[in-house]
Amino acid sequence: MKLKNLLYATVGSAVLAFSTASCSDYLDISGEFNASLGVDQVWDNATYTRNWYGVIYRNLMEYSETGSEVSAFKNPWSNLCGEIASEKASSRDVMMAGFTAASGSYHRWATFYKDIRQAMIFIERAHDGGVGDPTSTNKLTAEEIARMKDECRFMIAYYYFSMFELYGPACIVTEIDDAAEPHVTNYDRATVDEMVNHIDGILAPLCDPAQSKLPESVITSYADNAYNFNTNEVVRPTIVVAKALRAKLWMYAASKLFNGGDGSEYYQGLQKLQNSKGEYIFPQSKDPQKWVTARDRVKDLIDYAEAQHHTLYRVMANGVEQPDRSIYNLFQVYNEEILWCSTNNSYSDQYKMEKRTNPRDVNSCYGTIGPSQDAVDMFFMTNGLDINDPNSGYDETGFSAVENRCYDPDYKDKKTDQNISNMYANREPRFYASVVYQGRSWFKKWMNGNPNYTVDFSAGGGNDLSNGDNVKGGYMLGKFKNRTVNHASGDTQSWKRVSIIYRLAEFYLFYAEALNEIDPSNADIIKYIDIVRERAGIPGYQTMNDNGIKTGVIGNYDKQFDAIQHERYVELYCEGQRYFDVRRWMVCGDEGRIGCDQTRFYGMNMKGAKDKAPGEPTSYYTRTKLENRQWTDKLYLYPIHQNVIELAEGRIPQNYGW
Repeated sequence: MKLKNLLYATVGSAVLAFSTASCSDYLDISGEFNASLGVDQVWDNATYTRNWYGVIYRNLMEYSETGSEVSAFKNPWSNLCGEIASEKASSRDVMMAGFTAASGSYHRWATFYKDIRQAMIFIERAHDGGVGDPTSTNKLTAEEIARMKDECRFMIAYYYFSMFELYGPACIVTEIDDAAEPHVTNYDRATVDEMVNHIDGILAPLCDPAQSKLPESVITSYADNAYNFNTNEVVRPTIVVAKALRAKLWMYAASKLFNGGDGSEYYQGLQKLQNSKGEYIFPQSKDPQKWVTARDRVKDLIDYAEAQHHTLYRVMANGVEQPDRSIYNLFQVYNEEILWCSTNNSYSDQYKMEKRTNPRDVNSCYGTIGPSQDAVDMFFMTNGLDINDPNSGYDETGFSAVENRCYDPDYKDKKTDQNISNMYANREPRFYASVVYQGRSWFKKWMNGNPNYTVDFSAGGGNDLSNGDNVKGGYMLGKFKNRTVNHASGDTQSWKRVSIIYRLAEFYLFYAEALNEIDPSNADIIKYIDIVRERAGIPGYQTMNDNGIKTGVIGNYDKQFDAIQHERYVELYCEGQRYFDVRRWMVCGDEGRIGCDQTRFYGMNMKGAKDKAPGEPTSYYTRTKLENRQWTDKLYLYPIHQNVIELAEGRIPQNYGW
């Protein structure tokens, strides 16, 4: 069996037969081209060349798409790592029922090798001198082709990285098959270092302004605190984006899962894996220098991005920062924090996120996606302390009046809800933006006909368990939503919601993490954590310390690591990162670390009554285990599909435990 054919095999089917494929089959763009079209005709035509190039973007990670129609290229990961409950999603039961290398639903392998091949062919065959009559409007200049080829190189690196974060190292393809007469080199599974260095080698010239044909940034100009964005090209990579991917690559490479492990039986099993050349695929020991490289790569990205006027997004009103508005608008408009994004406007699609994060009893919506209790408990209090801190002021007894800080997107009118559990009082702005809790009023735009409406998940309520469309855990997801969209006649029914792939806050936290691994006494660790916290409207650790609140975090490696992982959970909540973070850190079985026990999955008691005292067995306000979730260390890495393993005849060893 020729392994290169295997790399492109469609999962669940036989290997693609290149030897009998027509030209259009081989090109894998049959929807764009007639089967009789010759290869030269493709590259002599500007329209066909553009169409070919456009295909390379088809599998970007849409991590902000947390709906019922999910795939390995969207966000099943928030469900799989316990951030949300999603009653209708395909990822609902995965962590209870388990899966095998043959039955796993979230594979990327075959798809990405097709995309990599598509990009490799463009780089080799698109005409460097340009395409089309120079006097025609339908032409591609030499400069445009050069940029498109660098974008193809970036996308090859991006697709390799996206396999690496899921499976660990894969196979590195160095040549393109001939459709009529394939001359195939057998490929081995690369080592971690080979994979990282290969991706880095692709990215290095793209990150160098002297060599790269990519534009500097999606921000085209900045003056008087006004940013201009090329909104027609936000999905196209820039030098900022290439530097961001390079920084993220090295953060993964330095992390425990890819850098010597934790000494566990599981990791010792990984360390025994060899490819057919006898090379150990995973490192045999930790290399501290990788953290130095990671630090330098992240700082290079931060410095370059800030020089291009990227910064954390903040909304000011009369000179005063407005954290609630900053957190909301960050996901509604193109803004200076975004390093790379696409657009995702799917409100009218019943299977996707927008309609499934609205109450069931409002305008024929579904209300099936919501935070787990464990995620709810991760959000801080207004004073910046964790709810488990005895000085936080957190209280689960009794009820009080709580302002709905999300009621009016223009923040002109206020709405105070009565009889709200104290567990939802005095929480931080990110909590109110992300969590729709029992008794909260909905949005102003929706409530003209029913001004007293509140969301009710308890027994007998409009969003209870009596209907299959329910949130399962007693909370509904509020993050990402546009609060003016209302699927009713005459109202705004769609919004070009920004789907963020990379944003600056993540890299500030990456930088703090790298510094902590090198020198826990470095003052910039707290500086960069606190930048993120203060934008979110809560005091930073340094401010708390200066005001006499001694958390013990500053300068302590373990507590700073906990603070970083806690901040990443809250700041990047439901953005598709938590699943990969807890794996690269190798903390999933650690019951002592905040939010790391992957078997925990709790919610409120939706069979209970809202007028019963919190904690009573028949009260809604009683923590209830939603399901018995599994965890085994083999889940740190996704299994390579069993078809690939069998057809490779030993050249691609399976991840340990599968």
